[in-house]
Amino acid sequence: MNAFPRSRARTGRVAVLAGMAAVAVVLPLGVVGGAAAAPRDDDPMDSLTAVPRVKGRILQTDESYLFSTMEKARVPLDLADYGYEEEEYFLSGTANVYDEDDAGNLQVITEDVEYVNRIIVRRPAKPRDASGVVLVDILNASNGYDIEDLWRRHWEQTMARGDTYIGITSKPVNVDALKNFDPERYEDLTWDSPTALPPLGLDAAGFDPTGTEEGLAWDIITQVGNVLDSQHARRILGGAKAETVILTGQSQSALYLNTYALNFHEAVTAANGGEPVFDGYLSVGGGVQEKVLRQGVRGDRSLGPAFQLVDTVEKDLGVPFVVVTSEGDEFLFDRYVFGTMDLPDTWRHYQVPGAPHTNKLATVVPDNTELIKAGRTPRDLDALPDNLSLYPLEQTVLASIDALVAWIEDGVPAPESVWFETDADLELVRDERGNALGGIRYGLIEYPLARFQGGDPADPTHGLMFPITLEEFRATYGTRAAYLALIEESNDELIAQGYLNELGARYVVDVANQLLDRIGA
Repeated sequence: MNAFPRSRARTGRVAVLAGMAAVAVVLPLGVVGGAAAAPRDDDPMDSLTAVPRVKGRILQTDESYLFSTMEKARVPLDLADYGYEEEEYFLSGTANVYDEDDAGNLQVITEDVEYVNRIIVRRPAKPRDASGVVLVDILNASNGYDIEDLWRRHWEQTMARGDTYIGITSKPVNVDALKNFDPERYEDLTWDSPTALPPLGLDAAGFDPTGTEEGLAWDIITQVGNVLDSQHARRILGGAKAETVILTGQSQSALYLNTYALNFHEAVTAANGGEPVFDGYLSVGGGVQEKVLRQGVRGDRSLGPAFQLVDTVEKDLGVPFVVVTSEGDEFLFDRYVFGTMDLPDTWRHYQVPGAPHTNKLATVVPDNTELIKAGRTPRDLDALPDNLSLYPLEQTVLASIDALVAWIEDGVPAPESVWFETDADLELVRDERGNALGGIRYGLIEYPLARFQGGDPADPTHGLMFPITLEEFRATYGTRAAYLALIEESNDELIAQGYLNELGARYVVDVANQLLDRIGA
């Protein structure tokens, strides 16, 4: 299956479980702790079609504003200059906590846990400028607050195209940060559950996780998709329509995305009469791994307090699924990020040698004063190594979004998967300079000005680079103009192949010029 029907203007979710016979869902006899589940007239899986209540837009003043507003970014960004608005909404409803049995069937462990969550919306101020593409992003929780990992990579393209960005707070520890940041504004937010187990993963200092439940994330994600096909959508989208909705996530959020797509996409689609809530998926920096469905356990196997990964089995979901893997991801997830060579026709996996896991120099992130207000550790940019890698991953993310939209809307399959070159032990094969072979060969790695190391043993989230000398540069490439001509030639070829677009090419040229300046060419 290589083509998908053009996405549609959505018409509203049904409130019945049409087609559920196609999905095996096993309900347990009781809930965690052995308490019997009370008889009920409705089906607990109705949460898959539920539309949450919407409060907002939440008023913003000089004294009370949303956490991670671009006005308070490390380098402030005025969205109005791009014809955009930034808003915040609170969504409330009930969510189930799930697990799976030994056969892989979903189980409802705890029913109807009340939640209040927040979303960030960045959209064109005028509905006529909206493209109809909505990028729903699972905000990262690795630092204990909402991290917009993918916004920092695609914000220029998003606003140039007229796409809408929606960020979902995705974990109780992030709610805790919001309450620290503005106790009055975020007073009503809750992910509490009376049956919650200890959380998975290390929590930010000062966060007491007692009573919270990470497993509410799956229904919350579904219901954000549902609200975009409801009477509330035009309010959230400023009068525009959500025609193509793509779920995205990077790093820990990529694991959330993988878990959601592979465990819930089919059930949610069946519950909604065969119509998917999300038209495609973009998973960046998490390889092909999942996390467990709820805190503390998977099935009847205790996993303890650590953040746990489980194997992903790629399967055809009937919608496009694109995975982007950087070389740096190996430093976090070992060689498992390389995935398999045998993917369904609806999947693509793009692997990028030289690129680190994240961009520590991003400017569209909360300023340190905002992090301190949230009770979180500020970034220490002065502690970054002098040879911090500048190799970008942005260009691959931008091209992947373009490819997903074309695949969903026009039935044009994305470019074929591109893999690292590995040996029999799945170790990366490297050239004589030490750069990884295979993957998408941008000019920066095909004509290297440095040895690029995807990760730093002292901090695996960023990479290192070891530039060549001016003498080596002159002997290899001659002049600056000659080198940049090679980059332009490479860019043109990759644009024609679909692995790069014009904005991504500018990223590549910009980094090339920074490296040339550093070498002294």
